[in-house]
Amino acid sequence: MYEVALWEDMLKVQGDELFYAYVVDNQAIVIPETIDAIRALTGIIEDGHVSILKTNRTLGI
Repeated sequence: MYEVALWEDMLKVQGDELFYAYVVDNQAIVIPETIDAIRALTGIIEDGHVSILKTNRTLGI
């Protein structure tokens, strides 16, 4: 599943707030860690902290 799914029966409006649940593929959640792992395994960047900073900056995290 590469899209966010919303179901009508999982939506609730209370005052000016909207409450909902959505489903995202688990692989989408670990992309930053995967990028850092690839760098570590290939030796492109040996310092983990430097890799994390680069990933976060690139992804806008």
